This record gives sequence, C-alpha cells and structure tokens, in this order.
Amino acid sequence: MTARPPDDLYVPYMEAFSASTLHTRDCTACQNGKHCAVGAPIHKAFAKAQDAYQVRQAAKRRS
Repeated sequence: MTARPPDDLYVPYMEAFSASTLHTRDCTACQNGKHCAVGAPIHKAFAKAQDAYQVRQAAKRRS
C-alpha cells in the first residue's frame, strides 16, 4: 500500500496552526481573541491557511 501525498495546503496549514498556538501559549497579550503586534501576522497567516484548506476540502466534497 502506498501512502497518498499530503494535500499541498495541509502542511502549511498545520505549520501555521502550530505557530499560532505556540505564540498564544507564550504571549499574555494574545489571549481572548486579542493579538499583539508580533502575534497578529502569525494569527492572520493561520486564518488564511485555514480558510484556503477548508475551501479546498469543501470543493472536494462537492465534486
């Protein structure tokens, strides 16, 4: 059995998730949906990657 190659959006999505999670864990300013100047672009990149991945997954389900 051969493994399928990962979705090219999945890995960046998970990397962005990890970066966002780690930053939020360590940054007291990035709590309760608020973001510091350093965290804002990290969280924005995660949201953008998540949106792209979810759009592709929805399109796959529709086809």
